[in-house]
Amino acid sequence: MAGKDQDPQGEWEQLRPDALLAIRGLADSLEVGDIPTQELLDLYVYSKRVVAEVMGARFDMEFPGLSPEFHRLREDLSETMVSRYGGSVPAPYLVVPYGSKVHEKLFHILLQRFDTEVPAGLLRVPTRDSVHTERRVRELRELGLDIDTKKHSGIDTYRLCSLNLDFSLIPKIIFNTARDKKHSLISRAELEKILKAG
Repeated sequence: MAGKDQDPQGEWEQLRPDALLAIRGLADSLEVGDIPTQELLDLYVYSKRVVAEVMGARFDMEFPGLSPEFHRLREDLSETMVSRYGGSVPAPYLVVPYGSKVHEKLFHILLQRFDTEVPAGLLRVPTRDSVHTERRVRELRELGLDIDTKKHSGIDTYRLCSLNLDFSLIPKIIFNTARDKKHSLISRAELEKILKAG
């Protein structure tokens, strides 16, 4: 596998031969048909991992590295949080969560296909088939993004419906941050009172 510090183009070039060998090996084994089940499963798991890596590198080659719209929405959310609760809630609780590169990549895909259903499998490409992809999308929704989920022919899909944030979720964001910090700066009861009044 390629190193994490390698550029996407170099990673793509390095991983492509391994992906081709893995796919051909799996295809040959499926064609033979009488291969032991465990051996076939091992080939499948290996092939899936290598292909996920190479396709993730390919995605990274096209990803601009920065989604201005993602950062603008986060700034809008931060400014609104501070304007509403800056005088009454401790500043460490007014931090916008879920700003990782993975969140940004997922948002980028949804934005590119705005108001179109995107299969969950496509969203797994930039995360290299991470099992947590769907959770990261749910976290984007927790920020107030209007992301619709549906099932089509047994396939989960996600659709970014609007770029207008739902600011009514701000109290929940603040409360969850405080909970993660074990309510160390203000009591839970006092925070709940402020958020309900706000």
